Amino acid sequence: MGRPSSFLDETVFAAVANCLVEQGEVRLQAVTATAGVSTGSIYHRFGSREGLMAAAWLDAVEAFQEQFLVALAAGSSEAGLAAALATPAFCREEVARALILTTGRRAEMMSDKAPPQMQARLDQLNARSKAGLEAFAREQGLPLERVRLALIGVPLGAVRLYLPDKAVPESVDADIRTAVTPLLAAR
Repeated sequence: MGRPSSFLDETVFAAVANCLVEQGEVRLQAVTATAGVSTGSIYHRFGSREGLMAAAWLDAVEAFQEQFLVALAAGSSEAGLAAALATPAFCREEVARALILTTGRRAEMMSDKAPPQMQARLDQLNARSKAGLEAFAREQGLPLERVRLALIGVPLGAVRLYLPDKAVPESVDADIRTAVTPLLAAR
């Protein structure tokens, strides 16, 4: 029986987010210094730098999509608005994860060197999200591209006006609501 872990993944993922914001890249030495863990512990847990990056990306994607898809599942236009507002809410509640998603680039975070099982998990998550968007568009009688603009493009653009330098203010929700409501109403 192995000894219990001496650190939480969330601590290391927050260090990854910090490196992305402060240095524009993720170096293991900086992650270990920020998280207060040894390089050996990182390699033991994640296998490689690429494994660490992929794990941090998957953690953030999964956490965001859970909130987004729960909001979208109701199928009404109000559910669409709730899904759009999931983005700024996530950015306020899950700052480190939001920073990973908004400052990290998928190609770097989930590189070709990432473990295949992690690539497969990301494919599953993205397929689930795509299916949710397609079902919502179909149920509402809206073009998929308009739904993507309303639920992804507008909210993501809005939060990127603030992150990573400032917190996303609650006032941005009203602006997202104003922009998204007509997109979801037009048939």
